[in-house]
Amino acid sequence: MNTQLGYVCLCIIWLWAPAVLDAAQSYYVTKSGNDKNLGTSQLQAWGTIQKAASQATPGSTVYIGPGTYYETVTIGVQGNARSGPITFTSLISKTRPIISGARAKARSSDEILNLIYMENKSYLRFVNLELANLTHTECSGIRIVGAGTQVELRNLLIHHIRGGGETGGAMAITVYNKDQRTSRSGLIIDNCTLHDCDPAWSEALTLNGNVEQFQITNNRVYNMNNIGIDFIGGESDMGALGTRSGRCANNTVWNIHSTYDSSAAGIYVDGGFNITVEMNEVHHSDAGIEIGAENKGRIASNMTVRKNYIHNNNKVGLAFGGYDQNRGRVIKSLFEANRLEYNDALRTGSGEIVVSFASDNSVYANIVKPNTQNIILYADRVGGLKNVFDRQSYYPNGVKATQSSLIFNWGNQQYKGLSAFQKATKQEMHATVINGKRRRKKK
Repeated sequence: MNTQLGYVCLCIIWLWAPAVLDAAQSYYVTKSGNDKNLGTSQLQAWGTIQKAASQATPGSTVYIGPGTYYETVTIGVQGNARSGPITFTSLISKTRPIISGARAKARSSDEILNLIYMENKSYLRFVNLELANLTHTECSGIRIVGAGTQVELRNLLIHHIRGGGETGGAMAITVYNKDQRTSRSGLIIDNCTLHDCDPAWSEALTLNGNVEQFQITNNRVYNMNNIGIDFIGGESDMGALGTRSGRCANNTVWNIHSTYDSSAAGIYVDGGFNITVEMNEVHHSDAGIEIGAENKGRIASNMTVRKNYIHNNNKVGLAFGGYDQNRGRVIKSLFEANRLEYNDALRTGSGEIVVSFASDNSVYANIVKPNTQNIILYADRVGGLKNVFDRQSYYPNGVKATQSSLIFNWGNQQYKGLSAFQKATKQEMHATVINGKRRRKKK
């Protein structure tokens, strides 16, 4: 009887042992710590984040104490599906520890510097950290390279990544994947604040290459010298697969101005596809939201751009289409229920919506309030006329403004008034004009 009982107990211990081995571990990093410590308590804390990035185990949490850590960190560990991710976060919830590049020195001008760098890593979380003050020709606050899954960036503050010029870019968050066999998937960037960086020719927050199933949500991006948020596909050095099948939602982007051509969009899709861009606010930038395809033969398709608030941008509110007739196209996309207000602030003549080298797209039920120019649309003669516009609500600007005040540029012809535009093009047959002579919607 005792022998049987002992056998049963041994079996229970054997079955229970994996759960014990997988129990979540906590590690600690503090300014007073030492990398020779065990890292498993505040009294035995490590002194550098790099030590934790080399030693933390799957499923563990690395708690980082307050203060400034003058490091550039390379992530050498990762979690897994069984034990869970490794989380790097603040020890004190209301205080972000700072990873600073103020003392970082490159070995050469060609070296790329990053405050946090990871390559082909999965199951990692970075929460409630501040990354700042890195200056170099090409650098990033966070750079994620290669394939992998389940990486989360949450509640981060990234700023003053500086030094980008004609041959480089100083970016807040960079995600690149050239691997054509395995994607970078399950990426979440949520509730982060990115400001005062010098992406120059590049972008402040960029996803480029074989990246899919992502969520870019609830972020604030501002004071950048080129594009705010970008989703790219088709660049020759990144492979045929492009950024796709993701969601960009509830972000606020402002003060985005290119230093070299004054055409930076707050949110830009360049050759990506099957992406939903919704419920964002973009304002006081060169351009609001642009869906494009810069590279030869590239098609941006199945985009959904809806319920965004796009206002007070310098040149245009909403733009879609290829770069020129020798490059890409935008097709089979939906632009619906957006609010466009007082764009083309510099009075360039672009108006609220610009279309070029695009076909089979639908522009439906948007609310359009132009500035006093009352320019609604500029559609390119070569590639802007094969799209459907209908059911917009227009608000002419001016005390005596009516439907006849609205201006539509369609191909080589300018139409003054909604009625003239409807008659000539058969577009906007169910549009509504408000704060002027009302136009009854046709059934």
